[in-house]
Amino acid sequence: MESRRRFLTIGLFLFTLALGPVGTYYATPRAGVNSVSELWLDVSLGPPLVGWFNRVARPEDIARVESVEQIGLLAEIRTGRRLVVFKSAAEAERRLPLVATDIDIVGYNLEHSPATPAEEQADPVGSVQRMQALARRYDLALALGPDHDFALDNGPAMASYVDLFILQVQRSQQDPQAVRAFVLPLVAQLRQANPAVAVSVQVRTEGDVVALVDLIDSLKGDLDGVSILTSPTTTETAEALVNELRSRNATPPAATATPPPAAPAVTVVETLPPNFWPLWAMSVVAALLVGAILGGLLTLLLQAAQRRR
Repeated sequence: MESRRRFLTIGLFLFTLALGPVGTYYATPRAGVNSVSELWLDVSLGPPLVGWFNRVARPEDIARVESVEQIGLLAEIRTGRRLVVFKSAAEAERRLPLVATDIDIVGYNLEHSPATPAEEQADPVGSVQRMQALARRYDLALALGPDHDFALDNGPAMASYVDLFILQVQRSQQDPQAVRAFVLPLVAQLRQANPAVAVSVQVRTEGDVVALVDLIDSLKGDLDGVSILTSPTTTETAEALVNELRSRNATPPAATATPPPAAPAVTVVETLPPNFWPLWAMSVVAALLVGAILGGLLTLLLQAAQRRR
């Protein structure tokens, strides 16, 4: 009897060992984008930009309003995701229940400013946790847009509780070296804290759009999107910036050409992938072990039934 128990224990151990590598075989790391044209866009909207956004937006793009008073603009959005920004968790708790069904993402701008209550500034991580609980209550994603100092001091600790992390670089966007020194090490820390977090940089619609896209292009491997802060007087710049982003290194459509004459029929010999035989062997071993284990269990059950008689 003792030998049968030992056999079953060893069999189960070998079965687990044989199947272990298969569980991680299909795991793949996060892959960066190949061009800035692949990044999603998060656009701060005013009335002049609503129709334009509907024409150019992709399903993953975000139409954003900076206050709940502008929520009516989002009712006109036909493509993409909808986001409303709150400057304080207390305000969000009061007003989000009234608009939750009209949006997909709730935003939280945690900043060293009078718009963010002092108690929230004193406990940034706790305030983000508070916003996360609110977002989950209404089945919404949470986007965090902290100012530069909050991002540096508390970014990794806050990243665990958010779905999107917006890095504000608009004040230094004319200094590419300073932007890269801020963004690149911080993104690595954010992703270490939360590998699932989506990261964007926020720029404003001013200056040379080509130079601005050059800056974003230098960061593209670490980004998921670009957030664009607009104003009523810079709508043309916003449109030019998006056009430059979407056309930069974009893959052109395949040219239509006359197909070449059909080649003579040949016999194709398919080769198996190099990892086929090891996986096949593990599967056979696993099947044999399962059969042996089940056979041993059946024998034990039959013997027990005979003893009861």
